[in-house]
Amino acid sequence: MSSQMGNLKWQRVSPWALVYFVLHFAFRFVKDGIFNLLPIGIVFVTQVQDKLFWGQIAGAVAVVGLLVYSFAYYINFRYCISDDHEILLNKGVFKKERLTLNFLRVQNVNIAEPFYFKPLGLVNCIFDAAGSTSQEAVLPGVTVNYAEQMRERVLAYKQTQQPDATAPEADDLDASEPHQCLTLSNKEVAKFGLMSNMAILALAALAPFMNVVFEFLEKAVINRLESFYQQEVGMLVNAAALAVFSLFVFIVLIAVLLSVLMSLIRFYNYELYFHGGKFKRISGLLERHQLSVSLDKVQSMLIKQNLVARLLKRYTVQCLQATSGGFTAGAKSKQSLVMPVLTLEQVKQACQWVHPWINTEGFDFKTLNFKGVEKALLIKNLFLYAFLPSLIFAIFGYFNEVINPFYSALSFTLLSMLVYLSYKRYGYYFYQYKGRYYGVFRSGMIGVQYRVFELYKAQSTYSVSTYFMRKSGLKSMYIQLAAGTVSMPYLKADVANEIIDFTLFQAESDQRSWM
Repeated sequence: MSSQMGNLKWQRVSPWALVYFVLHFAFRFVKDGIFNLLPIGIVFVTQVQDKLFWGQIAGAVAVVGLLVYSFAYYINFRYCISDDHEILLNKGVFKKERLTLNFLRVQNVNIAEPFYFKPLGLVNCIFDAAGSTSQEAVLPGVTVNYAEQMRERVLAYKQTQQPDATAPEADDLDASEPHQCLTLSNKEVAKFGLMSNMAILALAALAPFMNVVFEFLEKAVINRLESFYQQEVGMLVNAAALAVFSLFVFIVLIAVLLSVLMSLIRFYNYELYFHGGKFKRISGLLERHQLSVSLDKVQSMLIKQNLVARLLKRYTVQCLQATSGGFTAGAKSKQSLVMPVLTLEQVKQACQWVHPWINTEGFDFKTLNFKGVEKALLIKNLFLYAFLPSLIFAIFGYFNEVINPFYSALSFTLLSMLVYLSYKRYGYYFYQYKGRYYGVFRSGMIGVQYRVFELYKAQSTYSVSTYFMRKSGLKSMYIQLAAGTVSMPYLKADVANEIIDFTLFQAESDQRSWM
């Protein structure tokens, strides 16, 4: 074994890969480290006097440290494609790592063309392993031909070892079928920025430091705005309130613009192709990323429409693959197949590619005969999430004599409406097509989401029943997929048991591979 390891032909990547390492670690610092340094940054902005001098010192130290670390990482980075059909990586600076990735564990081989590699004809070859970011192997700065050869080599080997897993079903696929294409204009992509909430979540991370931030803004911005409004509008309005409102509107606009920019960077010139049972997605502004996904790798489809998407009459569709860390781990921004902003007709088209039973003529998820959950869920949630909070609100207002009882009644009404909407959204629907069985699970509140999957892809099923649920003959049902868990609360016990037994039967009797 040791002699075999010694005979491995270790290779370096192109020296241009150093650019990738610099930008990669810079991005990781901004993404993962910026929030850890956020308290220091706030103290720096609000307390330090000579900000320009110390800011230059801190920036110079950070840049030098980034360049030195990236160069050391490049020097230690080696890769090898072994005769045992494995990808071996040696990497690390302070902590040496050896990553071994067998071809059989590779879900996709994707190609990304960053803007800084485009003039050189180089790309990043990405080996995606079952949705795990820690096990993802990236060969930066390789030629396009080499990346294409590696993709063909991996897929060819997997087909020889797992012919049933990679061969498309004759009933569903036609080798002579034309390429089907779905493209999104950048105007549509910008709408996804309005629909997503990433920038809002980033602003929410500032909540623990809002007192310090507000004190700084009050001195630097609000007081000046108040003076300006006082001169311009005089006694017509409250200048201080108008200054605070103006600042709030400005922050919201910045958040929205940031979200739109992020969506354009990720999905710029979005193109999606489907042919021969495979998806190919090409998108990206700073990095033109090519993602290939085989149809049999798709564990389920998630179709979402939040409040803003409802106003825009758009949907977001995600094809979920196997993950190693639950549902959230499968939502890797670059390696997950996301169709960000689709019309209803485009949703029908995408769904029919994955699930042929969906008839595009007049099909709408809203017309499916969903079966709902039991009213006990509504009663419980009304008590926990509407009555109790409103009661606490009323008691607090009564003892402090600052809150009108009318507001307690209003809060109870609003919370009750939200609870009722959530209760009505829950639903499940099963469909049989050519001997295959599919499930559609619906949930949501103001928005809605549908989870569509084939039953044989279930890994396990189980139910949960509390003491009071058992007294009422109720159970909450859970179906574990390789792409996360699907659940439906408060079903009759016999109905939940029937669904669980039938799902397990489909999973155990169907010999098709879901990986």
